[in-house]
Amino acid sequence: MDDLISVVDWSRWQFALTAMYHWLFVPLTIGLALIVAIMESVYVKTRSAKWLAMTKFWMLLFGINFAVGVATGIILEFEFGTNWSNYSWFVGDIFGAPLAIEGIVAFFMESTFIAVMFFGWKKVSPRFHLTATWLTAIGTALSALWILIANAWMQQPAGMEFDPAQMRNVMDDFWALVLSDTAVAKFTHTVASAWTLAGVFVIGVSCWFLLRKRNVEMAMSSIKVAGWVGFAGILTTLATGDLSAVNVAKHQPMKLAAMEGLYDGSRGQELVAIGILNPDKRYDNDE
Repeated sequence: MDDLISVVDWSRWQFALTAMYHWLFVPLTIGLALIVAIMESVYVKTRSAKWLAMTKFWMLLFGINFAVGVATGIILEFEFGTNWSNYSWFVGDIFGAPLAIEGIVAFFMESTFIAVMFFGWKKVSPRFHLTATWLTAIGTALSALWILIANAWMQQPAGMEFDPAQMRNVMDDFWALVLSDTAVAKFTHTVASAWTLAGVFVIGVSCWFLLRKRNVEMAMSSIKVAGWVGFAGILTTLATGDLSAVNVAKHQPMKLAAMEGLYDGSRGQELVAIGILNPDKRYDNDE
């Protein structure tokens, strides 16, 4: 039994470490893809060399994040089978379906058109290249969609039933899985947060250029684009964050209590403005 516990603990540590590094790069990739697409749209309309240089610069940073995100994401996919094989077998028909769609549709869509983005500048027309850039940006969002649908199912199981003949769960309603409250809340909140993060990142790098008095015109134009994207992201994040919290309260009240640091839950609980973790606190059993 001690060996089993050790294997489970190591599996959790490995998966958590991989997921942690994966998620450092994914939100920035989603947001930067949108900003790059907007900048290239301005370039195609104006044919300005300044906007072309801006597009290529931020596209390079997008590509670095994309590469690291893909590398860690592929490892995560394999870890579902290597670390949690029994789970993958028991719910594979449901949990595996969105992941398969993500790999077959969204990931291949990104992989195909990102090649055009980076290597097709002089090989395709500007409008075709712009289309490839927008399709890459859409592909990054679609990847997040299907992965978050799989994650949302673990928080709010929907569209499934237990099959006694197979002794495992099987899907019986695909659209219930895709359109669950948790899936909608998770996807909208994640993408909006990615816009906010990318906006802050681009503004931060641009401000460094301004402090160094380098590429001032490019930096100012980048700040304008990133500012609007970030502003839209902040407003949407506020709305979707509230939607997500209400959803957690509805479907996972104990999780909300843990998020708020409440050791004694109750109905009509007051809001917590500041919480201090107390690792020595234990549940008070009145019996």
